[in-house]
Amino acid sequence: MLDKIASRLQTYVLVALVTLLSAVFILQFGGPQAEGCTAGGTAYAAKVDGETISAGEYRAVYTFLGFNRAPAEQQRRERLWEAVLDGLIERTLLAHEARELGFEVDEDEVMLRLAKEGTMRVSLGIDAPYPGGEVNIRASVTDQDGNFDPERARSFIQYSLQRSVGEFTEAQVEEELAQRMRDMITTPVEVSEQEVWDAYVRERDRARIKYVRFSVAYYREKLEPSEAELDAWIAEHPDEVNREYEQNRHRYTGLEPQVRAQHILIKASRDAAEDVRAAARERAEDLLRQIRAGADFSELARRYSEDTGSARRGGDLGYNPRGRMVAEFDEAQFALDIGEVSDIVETTFGFHIIKVTGKREGDVPEDEAKRELAERLFRDDRAEAMAREAAVAALHALEEGVTLDDLQDWIDRREAGEPEAQGTEANAADDEGAAEENEEATDETERNPLAPTVRETMRFGRTDNPIRGPFDSGPLVRDVFSRSMDDPRPDEPIVLGNDFIVYELTERDEATREEFTDEVRQRLREGLLRAKRDEALRLYVTRLVEQAKRDGRIRIRTFDLEVAVNGQGTVESDPPGIDCPEDCSGTYEFATMVRLTARPAPGARFAGWSGGCVGTDETCIVTLSEAQNVSARFRGGDTPTSPSMSSMRETSDEATDEDDTAED
Repeated sequence: MLDKIASRLQTYVLVALVTLLSAVFILQFGGPQAEGCTAGGTAYAAKVDGETISAGEYRAVYTFLGFNRAPAEQQRRERLWEAVLDGLIERTLLAHEARELGFEVDEDEVMLRLAKEGTMRVSLGIDAPYPGGEVNIRASVTDQDGNFDPERARSFIQYSLQRSVGEFTEAQVEEELAQRMRDMITTPVEVSEQEVWDAYVRERDRARIKYVRFSVAYYREKLEPSEAELDAWIAEHPDEVNREYEQNRHRYTGLEPQVRAQHILIKASRDAAEDVRAAARERAEDLLRQIRAGADFSELARRYSEDTGSARRGGDLGYNPRGRMVAEFDEAQFALDIGEVSDIVETTFGFHIIKVTGKREGDVPEDEAKRELAERLFRDDRAEAMAREAAVAALHALEEGVTLDDLQDWIDRREAGEPEAQGTEANAADDEGAAEENEEATDETERNPLAPTVRETMRFGRTDNPIRGPFDSGPLVRDVFSRSMDDPRPDEPIVLGNDFIVYELTERDEATREEFTDEVRQRLREGLLRAKRDEALRLYVTRLVEQAKRDGRIRIRTFDLEVAVNGQGTVESDPPGIDCPEDCSGTYEFATMVRLTARPAPGARFAGWSGGCVGTDETCIVTLSEAQNVSARFRGGDTPTSPSMSSMRETSDEATDEDDTAED
């Protein structure tokens, strides 16, 4: 009835209606301070500017939004407890700001909104995975005819929200003040016509390219500097070599015994069929016979080793300390003398042939260390020059008439060291011997994913990343969208990270004013306005919260989680804080959902949880809305002797770190 009346009356009548509605609430509910079936008692979740956010209000919001019905792991993963608590904290801060600016809201206003609109407000944190805002509860506060029913409203507040009417009213006053502050922040934000057009261009502009990536890493692997080349480079760059040595001197002192080896791998897992393993061993034995007969180990590794990473370097694995490789490989390489080649060595990876090329321990002589560092610097320097030269040559070939369809063949010939063909007719040379050599070069190129290869992208826009890699594709994208099909390629290679890109447009769609209709303009404007306002609010709230934390105006209650370990095992937590080989405890903020993981010691098994966790699953989730005690039980396992398992693990980790440092 109130809704029907309110829709027909003028503003001055609504004022009287507010007063009447307030009186109804006071008479039926006992006024704003009346108590009902409130949850939480005097417990608090946080205090902001001296105001208390009760545990009961936190639980009321969490339950009302249905977060408690989500699987526990989803609640923890999405940090839903944090979304609710942050929302209540941010609401309190925003309401405080609103009062400082002179905004006022009383109980009458929120009662009228409840009666007229059947809505309530709920704040969630600015970084929450779900938005807060106005929630429709009309069905819970109206009768079957759709009229506001004070008795149903009271029942909803007291039994569904588990709040008293007074608590609900006070909370909604805070929500209304916070919303007015949000409106004050976002309302002035506007979107210009140019911003709308730019958004349309980003949405509509599309391109497709064919490109070649000339990777510095690829050319680095191809380099095999001679002694004379390395000597000449060192002579030209003495300061650079000395500086590198001073920065890395520690990696060449006090070394454990290390071996430098090459290997050839023919893959065959131990669970492969017997005939597969026999064939793999036979191939390895054939290669070993060739090596014993004087064949070049490095060349055979490049051609036949199935460890593609080391194969490109002639099978070189660099220096490795004991324990870096699998046991069978380690035993074989440390038993060999420098220059000696092993018999067939079988590991979980397959069949290896190993050649030791160096050994060292203790302090590496300065000249040797500098030469090793200089070789790496030389490779980096020369590889970059080679990649750039290859990219420039490919771009020049396109400009001279080599087509995209013929470019791969042109690149393969150049990489194979053949004379560079300068046109489609030359690329079509039909000499049988040259064709066979080109086929071998192509096969070699296909084995190496870093080799320069003509590829084509999907259609992409101005904000996309068309080429995957450890770099930002922005320079490429900007260059692409500065061009048209009449000007399809750059004047020089595009540098992305350490690589050089040569490309040519194959498709280009551009935004046009004719397609920029009013409907499109309005859709884009609304989306941009919403995004800009959200960002403006995010920045304001983030700064407000950070300042309040710096000033000590926010205090979130904390609780201790105590974990007892019975038996041979450990318990770890996420978020961190618990790492228990023995009894331990951690402190967490209110409502944090902590996942505990039980890890049995060798020979032991997990028997179950008790206390705040129950069950026999090795993980459990406990919510810190009060202090909690959890016990983890393990059965079996050997009693650890000195040194403890944890100290052995630390010693092992330290040794590994030292080995890594020396190898690096």
